[in-house]
Amino acid sequence: MADSRSPLPVRGGEPDGSERSAFLLAVSDDLTSFTQLGLVMLRTGGGVNRPSVAFDADASRYVISWTSNDGKSYVATVADIVAVAESGEPIDIAEAVVTAESSRSCDCNIPNAIPGNVIAVTEEEASKLIERFGRIYNVETSVATQHIDMAASREASREAVQALAKVRADLVYSDGSGATRAVDWNKDELEAIAQDAAEGKFQPGDTRTVSGRIRQTVYPVPFAVERADPSVFAWNFNGKPMFMFIATDDTDGNCVDPNDGATHMPLRIADSIEALSDAAGGRAKEIDLLKCGDYNAEGRAMTGCFWAPELHVIGGKLSVLFMPCFDGPRVNPDGTPNDRAGKPDMWTGSCHIMQLKQHSDGTDFDPREPENWTVPEPILDPDGETLNPIQRISLDMTVLCDSGRWYYAWQQVGSIWIASFDPGRPARLTSKPKQIVVPEFAWDNMIAEGPNAIVHDGTIFLIYSGSLVGIDYTTGLVTAPVGQGADLTDASVWTKLDYPLQKSGVYNGRWQLGTGHGMWSHDEDGNLIYVFHNAEYEHGRYGGRDAQVRRVHWSKEGMPILDMQTAEELDPDYAGVTMEVGFFDAD
Repeated sequence: MADSRSPLPVRGGEPDGSERSAFLLAVSDDLTSFTQLGLVMLRTGGGVNRPSVAFDADASRYVISWTSNDGKSYVATVADIVAVAESGEPIDIAEAVVTAESSRSCDCNIPNAIPGNVIAVTEEEASKLIERFGRIYNVETSVATQHIDMAASREASREAVQALAKVRADLVYSDGSGATRAVDWNKDELEAIAQDAAEGKFQPGDTRTVSGRIRQTVYPVPFAVERADPSVFAWNFNGKPMFMFIATDDTDGNCVDPNDGATHMPLRIADSIEALSDAAGGRAKEIDLLKCGDYNAEGRAMTGCFWAPELHVIGGKLSVLFMPCFDGPRVNPDGTPNDRAGKPDMWTGSCHIMQLKQHSDGTDFDPREPENWTVPEPILDPDGETLNPIQRISLDMTVLCDSGRWYYAWQQVGSIWIASFDPGRPARLTSKPKQIVVPEFAWDNMIAEGPNAIVHDGTIFLIYSGSLVGIDYTTGLVTAPVGQGADLTDASVWTKLDYPLQKSGVYNGRWQLGTGHGMWSHDEDGNLIYVFHNAEYEHGRYGGRDAQVRRVHWSKEGMPILDMQTAEELDPDYAGVTMEVGFFDAD
């Protein structure tokens, strides 16, 4: 464009009639994000296909080119294309002398790619695009030299050497980003050095070398069959580390009343994340925290769903946020007959909370015993009313906290809503719900749901799921500043990513379709992990959703990478490392 921004004429999504006479104009400063300006209307009804926009500096006019549905090429020129998009007034057109196809012809050397609106980019812009959208992979590993002070006592020297078992390796990636990983050091070599240190065998300047291998757990795929909306939670049970897995039962794709109506809320508990998996016997050890027919705090029988359970610590208590549903009434709120009358009806569902009970000394009851949890309470607005008076249903609730203020975020009316609450009274909001994320693109159309947040480098990263459950399910992202006292219920505080952070794709050589409804967590070594589900398809038949677990990498520009392959995370050739241990006398 004349002001150095790149014009992005767009055609996409489902036909709505506008494709016959218009295209959407967006502009971008760096091609990694864009701003929609509106539809450019053309005096035609013959279709607008593969539109392109170029600025003619000699004439100081924008040249718009496209092909009609019958393959003819057309052009239009305007002095101010931004004003045209904002006005909504149609502009005159003319049949092109030179076809738009030939004027755009370009051999891009990309298999199966059809060149469209080709624009020139600078080397700096190209580098930024490659950094954002290209593959990032491990290029180097190293371990810093460790130093042992011989001036300390022999026993202290021994303990200092033994402590080296916790030294982590540094990993460097193709974009200049870095990470650290735990190392499985050779125990015999480390113990031999520790023993020699205890016996005073080292002199100042002596060095020893310890070999090891960078730890890289590859989680089973699938991690848990027919367990959707998964949550993995690292928790300290009265001083004992514990890992929990909880999810929606999605047997055969029926998440309302699966297993012939034996709906339940399955919880797994183990000493490691891998031990929670089906492959490690996690499914056989599931505990039913809730079952069909259990009552909530209002005395209503919860007969289905138990959707999207998430584990959090709220007000110092281990808590589960989830959505149960109830038997449907005879008629719907609009007076029409209800086909789910007397049966579990998802539209009756609403966000609930239950919390683990505590002893008088503040220690926790055993979470593996269902009776040790409080009776589930519905979460209500400040006036004690339901969260969603329009459709009744509210679901996918999560927790975030910033600047001393606690918030719930959840899905209702097909979008993400947020409100504040007091952790000392978690079943009641302290502010009215406000909408912060709406589906607006082709990739997140119809719905935005499943929010989950984490803080990284001064920013709140709130992921959510877009589009409907199935192969089109995607993961989107909105961000907000942390620690600045911002009102997170104000939609203007949040910045939305224009493209999906994750979508269907190949992972470690196998397709995973409809990836979404993820949450952030941490593994045993403190590494950030991403827990999500993907759609299960066999011979074209949908069979439910399976839980998956991956580690997360942060790119150099601070973006989370959710689909880093195992060999990209750690090049097998760099997995073996050595650590040099040097001895010195501080005196």
